[in-house]
Amino acid sequence: MKSITADLSLLSIGFIWGTGFIATHWALESGMPATMTMLFRFSVSAIILGAFIFRRLKNISKKDLRMGSVAGFLLFAAFLTQTFGLEYSTPSNSAFLTGVNVVLVPFITWIIFRRRPKIKFFILPLITFVGIVILTYEGQGAFSLSKGDALTLLCAFLFALHISYLDVASKKMDTIILTFMQMSAAAVLSLFSFLLLDVNSLPAINFAVGLPAVLYSGIFCTLITFGLQTVAQQYTTSGKAAIFLSTESLFGALFSVILGIEPFTYNMLIGGSIILFAIVASEVRLSDLLRKEKTLICEE
Repeated sequence: MKSITADLSLLSIGFIWGTGFIATHWALESGMPATMTMLFRFSVSAIILGAFIFRRLKNISKKDLRMGSVAGFLLFAAFLTQTFGLEYSTPSNSAFLTGVNVVLVPFITWIIFRRRPKIKFFILPLITFVGIVILTYEGQGAFSLSKGDALTLLCAFLFALHISYLDVASKKMDTIILTFMQMSAAAVLSLFSFLLLDVNSLPAINFAVGLPAVLYSGIFCTLITFGLQTVAQQYTTSGKAAIFLSTESLFGALFSVILGIEPFTYNMLIGGSIILFAIVASEVRLSDLLRKEKTLICEE
């Protein structure tokens, strides 16, 4: 029962993350600049989490501050390029291209830790590239990687760096403190960026539309999903978790079409499916799936 509950929780995270692309799109459509959407998202998460762990914050060390700040900077940079990318791209493209970070992580780990990835990780980037080409194909022999798509691919690289860094930092400090520190650092960087770049945009913002969207992103897409993922992954395998979490791309594209933000296209279906396959394949080992299948046959 715990395993089923965990799987359903992870699927709900993929669902919420997918709707997060729509929420950010609506926030940008309201005239809210990317820096403000991030300021609300990370500030709300940091304030709520800080209220729950207030006593533990007294034990923060200089090492915690340093490592948490680095993680927060990478998180800030990744979300900034993703949010800017959404201004020039579609929610479906953003969802699928952001997921490419999973394919990049093994190569970054190879560079940092000198651990050579398996042969499949040399093949999967090629498969992903095919998916990107199909996703951005405009017909009549024309391919168009928009500025938004390029920014989102940069965002995928930065998310891969963030994931690789967290793999190190999470082993050296309290993960809850690490989460609070990176949320707080990202909020501070978002505030400085807003004051430097976008403070004059305030009069043009439709807060009736933008504010609910960014509050949803901060509370549901950031804070609640982190808690669910931390608990759920104790009762399931990393391979199954990867499959359920990667549905973020499907839900992002699905809701974008249902809500009329963009039309359905076969490029979206085929290209997105190829990218999703590469994402899942990068996390799931075929040997584990075959072993699981043999176990089920024996039990029957």
